[in-house]
Amino acid sequence: MAIREGAWDCPVCGRERNRGPEKFCGGCGSPRGPEVEFYLPEDAPEVTDAEAVKRAGAGPDWICPYCQADNADANAFCSGCGAPRDGAKTRQVTEQRFDAAPQPVAAPQPLKDGGSRLQEGLGLGCLGLIALVALVAFLGRAKPTTLTVTGFHWMRTIAVEQLRPVEEQAWEGEVPSGARVLGSSREVHHVDHIQIGSETRTRDITERVQTGSQRVKVGTRNRGNGYFEDIYEDRPTYENRTRQETYQQPVYRDQPVYRQRIRYEIEKWMPDRVAQAEGRAHAAAWPDPQLGSQERGGKRTEAYEILFRTAEGRPITYKVLNEQVWSSFELGRSYKGKVYDSGEVAEVAKGGS
Repeated sequence: MAIREGAWDCPVCGRERNRGPEKFCGGCGSPRGPEVEFYLPEDAPEVTDAEAVKRAGAGPDWICPYCQADNADANAFCSGCGAPRDGAKTRQVTEQRFDAAPQPVAAPQPLKDGGSRLQEGLGLGCLGLIALVALVAFLGRAKPTTLTVTGFHWMRTIAVEQLRPVEEQAWEGEVPSGARVLGSSREVHHVDHIQIGSETRTRDITERVQTGSQRVKVGTRNRGNGYFEDIYEDRPTYENRTRQETYQQPVYRDQPVYRQRIRYEIEKWMPDRVAQAEGRAHAAAWPDPQLGSQERGGKRTEAYEILFRTAEGRPITYKVLNEQVWSSFELGRSYKGKVYDSGEVAEVAKGGS
């Protein structure tokens, strides 16, 4: 177990790397003090002197409750004021593992000189980008205007369906009622995979096997007396080994299963044509599909448009969702609204003038 000498920094004069076991600063002579913490320099050599190793192996220092001086574990009385050790606190023994969770990183400090100028330039660039986005948004927004109704347009459609015979196919037992069978054929409905035996095969199996152990340095222990010791653990070592094993592989045979495929004819309502009506009057009507004996009306659609002229004389077409809204507008009446540069109407106020 390797022992290394730690260090501490003087809080009075700022002298760095005072020797860990020393109780007083080598620069100003100030006592170490209970708030001072030990640390282990990266280049700290291993301690080999027998007396130093013995001191390191002693317990942590204790702090005098009267004068706050550091004392070696072997001292029964304070070396500073002579007070007895009774009730004194000892320095904490701590461990620092290499695999411990990383400590939070301090927030970066503001850059100086060129860094500040770079940040200033980036800030100005961001402001310029924001201004450009704001300008685009302003130019692209809908602008208020007066919309005067100059006309109307509507369109309505009715899908017409016809009842007629349709030829279809289905498996036996799935033919709908009312169908007229035209013919049948024997076809493969599905394929069963039937196991007919097994065969012996071999395969490689790779396993991770422990082959031994090795002593690994995993951290350091602050002994609380100016010395640190390396912490070691015995960790297992592994290697990958491959072996062969035999196993039984099932063998299958595909067995087709046949069923009767029925071809039949059945009457169904099928799309046939679309009846359409449109106009520019302010009254919409549904088209007359003139249904035959084997026909019926299907899905209906409707579309309504209002023709506007803006205050600048620009013609605009406004599509509305339903006839009720469309009917509420009056020919020649003006309404307040907003229109995009593309000509799309953003909104129209309900009240007119």
